[in-house]
Amino acid sequence: MRVQLYKPDSGQQYDITGACASVTWKGSASSACRTLDFAYVNDPYDPTIKIPAVSVGDLVSLEDEKEGEVFYGQIFGIEKSSDIGTITFTASDPMKHLLESKGQYNFQNVTPEAITMQVAADVQFPLRYADGIPSIYVTGVNIASLICDQMSLYDIIMAAYTKAHKITGDKYFAMIYKRGLGVYKAEWIVNGFTLSDSSNITASNFSESMDAIVNRVKVYDDKGNQIGEVNDADSAGKFGIFQEVYKQEDGVDPTTAATKMLKVKPQQKIKINALGDINCLSCYYVMLHDAATGLSGRYWISSDSHTWQNGVHTMELELEFEAIMNTKEVKEEDKDKKSKSKKKEASTK
Repeated sequence: MRVQLYKPDSGQQYDITGACASVTWKGSASSACRTLDFAYVNDPYDPTIKIPAVSVGDLVSLEDEKEGEVFYGQIFGIEKSSDIGTITFTASDPMKHLLESKGQYNFQNVTPEAITMQVAADVQFPLRYADGIPSIYVTGVNIASLICDQMSLYDIIMAAYTKAHKITGDKYFAMIYKRGLGVYKAEWIVNGFTLSDSSNITASNFSESMDAIVNRVKVYDDKGNQIGEVNDADSAGKFGIFQEVYKQEDGVDPTTAATKMLKVKPQQKIKINALGDINCLSCYYVMLHDAATGLSGRYWISSDSHTWQNGVHTMELELEFEAIMNTKEVKEEDKDKKSKSKKKEASTK
C-alpha cells in the first residue's frame, strides 16, 4: 500500500505513506462516493518534521502492489489542530462532483446509457473504458420520458437506470474505477476468494429484521383508481400484511413493476471483520462460509471499509443476501396539465 499526495498548484508529488499512521478506504452502495481517510503526523512545534502540509484541493491516490491505483480523489475540507500526534484528512473520489452538481433535462425516447453519456459529456466527466468501450451498462430500454428538474447529476443517471430496473428487474450501480465513471449490473463476484472462519474471518455478527418486508402492492393509475394488485400470500400469512402502492408509469408494465417491489422475507444483515482483500468492494458479491453464524453461500457487499495500520490490512464488510439498488425517482409530469398545454398550443396556431 502506498499513499501519494499531489499539489496541483505546484505540480509537486510526494510519497506520504511513512507519515500516515493508518489509512482507511471505504464505500457503500448507498453513498456511491468512495473516500480515503488517512491519519497524518501532526506536530506544528517540531521544525525537524519535514512532511508536506495538506491543503484543500490537494489530490491523493492509494496504490496497491497488485492492482495498482485503486483510489484517486481530492481533499474537499481540512481542519488543523495544535494537538501533537495525528490529524485525519478525508479525500473523496470524483463521484462527489456528480453528487453535488445539478442539472436540468427533459429526456424523450432515450436509453439510460445514452442519458449517462450525455450527462457525462455535458460536464466533461471522464468515463471508464474497457477494451475501448465505455463501461456504461447497455440496457437497451427505451425511456419515453424523464424530466429532471434541478437534480444532482448522479441522481439523474440513477433515475434513468431505475426506470430500466422496473422493466428488466436487474439492479445497477455507478462507481468510479481507475479515475473513470462506470455503470454496472450488480452481478460481479470477487473471484478466487472466500470469507471463511477457518482462514480470514476474525469476527462475525448476524441480525434479521422484518422492517423492510413488503408482501402486498396495490397498483393505481394516474387518476388514483386502483387497477391491480400483487401479493405474496405465504409471507402475509406468516408475518402479517405490509403494503405498498405503485402508481402506473408510461412505458412500464405495472404488474411487473409492482412485483419487483415485493420483499417477502426478513432482511438479513451480516457484519464481517476479516483480513483484507483489496477486491472486496461494495456492490460486489463474495462467497462466505462461517460456521459461527451458520451462513454459507454467495452474499452481496453493501458496504466496505479497508484499513491499513502497522503493516496489516484488515476490512469490515456489511453483507446482504440480495443486492439492493440505490433507486432514484423523478416527478412524473401531470398528464392532465400536459394535455391542456397541448390543446392550448393547438388553439393558438
